[in-house]
Amino acid sequence: MSSFVRCYQLNSSDYKHLFSSQLIYLFSLFNEYDYTVRVVGGAVRDILLGVTPHDIDLATNATKNEMLKLIQGDSNIELVYTRAEHFGTLTLIVGTTIRKTFQVTTLKRSITRHGKDVAVEFTDDWSIDAKQRDLSINSLSMDEHGIVYDYLNGMDDLKMNRIRFNGNISKRLEENPIRILRYFRFFGRLSTDPHAHDPDVLEAIQQCGITLQDVPGEKIWIELKLIIRGRFAGHIMRTILEQRLGPILGLPESLVEMFELENRWLRCMNYQPEPMTLLVTLFNDQEEFDTFCKRAKCSSRHKNLGQFLLDYRYSLQPMRDRDLLYSYKEFLINSHQNQQDIRHQYIIELLKYQGYIYLIDEIKQWSIPKFPIDVWDLQQNGLMSSRSFSYFLRHLKEQWKSSHFQMTKEELIQYGFQSGLFYS
Repeated sequence: MSSFVRCYQLNSSDYKHLFSSQLIYLFSLFNEYDYTVRVVGGAVRDILLGVTPHDIDLATNATKNEMLKLIQGDSNIELVYTRAEHFGTLTLIVGTTIRKTFQVTTLKRSITRHGKDVAVEFTDDWSIDAKQRDLSINSLSMDEHGIVYDYLNGMDDLKMNRIRFNGNISKRLEENPIRILRYFRFFGRLSTDPHAHDPDVLEAIQQCGITLQDVPGEKIWIELKLIIRGRFAGHIMRTILEQRLGPILGLPESLVEMFELENRWLRCMNYQPEPMTLLVTLFNDQEEFDTFCKRAKCSSRHKNLGQFLLDYRYSLQPMRDRDLLYSYKEFLINSHQNQQDIRHQYIIELLKYQGYIYLIDEIKQWSIPKFPIDVWDLQQNGLMSSRSFSYFLRHLKEQWKSSHFQMTKEELIQYGFQSGLFYS
């Protein structure tokens, strides 16, 4: 089957450095048995954008069984069994001393989804495979000679910062509902105008949004994190909520908090807030936060940060009559020593959340001081009081804090004697 294709030759400096000996070995193996294999999807897009890809995915006209036969007995390749084999994808670890992992997928004709059941039909035609991919910019492929194959004008869309679906938008979304969030992620990465969404795309997203309920929470959270760490995060999250996707993602639906999230992002975007720092804006209470964590299955690190922000976003505030950061510093000083470092990071995120951007650099540079006195110091100064040493230490620590953590051991011991504390 013939199909129109534009081919572009890249300079060797644009791609050669990505072709490790392991990748070259794979290409040589497939070519030896007259199968075609190419770099596909996001890796090609990133190469064209001048970005080094995190992963290099491959596609081939060989079937899964043909690939299995191809690598059988090859001591240089280890097959990792995954559920992706159902979709024609083999995960291969290539190399002996230095090993690299690649996913190689048979070209697809179509993907049909019925709830959680997915049926895949394969092909040996590169143009058909390109058309069933979600976006034109993700439909590009590249061979080992640096020739890029463009069946759907993806190169033009990339140059124009345009996010365009291939064919029927609703069909593409129904094939794989996570594409709804992927659209917003790529929009944030490439668009130059945060409001330039195609109305047809947003309409299709509203119609197909319910299909996201079948997407595992882990995938939802991965995409949300990437969206919030990208450009236009505040605008895009507002757009997502305006499409009424919030409840499906485990997020509450509130117009007030939706606008506040956008404003909060505008205030602190240059300080790269954690995704959870922005999302906490949407939660009015513990129940709403717990609902999201259960749906998104976010990691304990993100959940703990969110819980901290929820607990202290109103109660921990700058002190207007002294060092503005005193209350935050005191909180850290009073924290258990093995919690101080992580809570220091939480405090930085709390300041971003609260909008006290001008205090962030100062708290970042502040090293948590250590209370300079312990029981041994008291004993060395002849204290054998019937009172518990914890009584002395507690009072000395309050005096140390009131000095903005400046008093030395010697000054505190002197204070203890002169104030009569040690005689009480």
